[in-house]
Amino acid sequence: MRPLTILGCGYVGTRLAKAALAADRTVRVCARSTGRLAPLAELGAQVKYLDAGIVKQLPPICNGVTGGTVVFSIPPVTMLPPGQVMRAALQAAYGAGAECFIYFSSSGLYGADPDDDVWIDEDTPIALDDPPMKDIGTNEETIAQCTFDRLRVVTMRLAPVYGPGRGVRSRLHKGDYRLLDEGQHAISRIHVDDVVNAVFAAEDKALTKSTFLIADDEPTTQLDYAKWLCDRLGLPLPPSRAQLEPGRARAAHRNRKVRNTRMKELLGVTLRYPTFREGEAAIEAELAGE
Repeated sequence: MRPLTILGCGYVGTRLAKAALAADRTVRVCARSTGRLAPLAELGAQVKYLDAGIVKQLPPICNGVTGGTVVFSIPPVTMLPPGQVMRAALQAAYGAGAECFIYFSSSGLYGADPDDDVWIDEDTPIALDDPPMKDIGTNEETIAQCTFDRLRVVTMRLAPVYGPGRGVRSRLHKGDYRLLDEGQHAISRIHVDDVVNAVFAAEDKALTKSTFLIADDEPTTQLDYAKWLCDRLGLPLPPSRAQLEPGRARAAHRNRKVRNTRMKELLGVTLRYPTFREGEAAIEAELAGE
């Protein structure tokens, strides 16, 4: 089984690591806060401390991933020039003999302004001047310039990820969820387990320098999603606020109607949760079994 190293093991990385460990793969997970990765160590993962601002840590961390996969899920490091951590990670993965390198990018690259009539795919121009996404765009440019001949490099632009303990359900319970502009804008999402399955498919099938949007089948307005969940949870609808209120930062969840055709056709991914309804039902079942 090919080894797996996850650089920046957060919510998605943790779920990915658990699935890989269940398949008897050798898994190494890295983060600054290693304490929260202790449950993965108990399952057999190798846990390593990683401060992405110290790029010299990357080669020894990637050591041992020969023939395997490196997943890059490190958020932008503002103390370093854009793209420097990505370049160092690519070099470390190549030097260690990794076969595949997967970058978790974002569907937020397509700009700030909601447009409810537009569907986004991989060929839609990204917004290079959008400040919140600038470093992510630079990471993609760094990948495009990569010339390592025996390292397959794959970019996954993830739609907003939800799952147990993360997403609208969690925020409704906390009471901090808000509908933007009355919740009228459509958003594509993806269940964390479908991200995991897409990673495994990309390891087997993706060509180098390929880019995939990872999203479910049904973009849903915030209002429809919140109504459905609030009815099931017995909670009141959250309040609404304007997307660009004076003095407040632009909201992260901007309109995104994402086509997942390339993911399905080229990676052969069959979604376990094609809409949020199946995904949320599975979350309820998982939480009930804890």
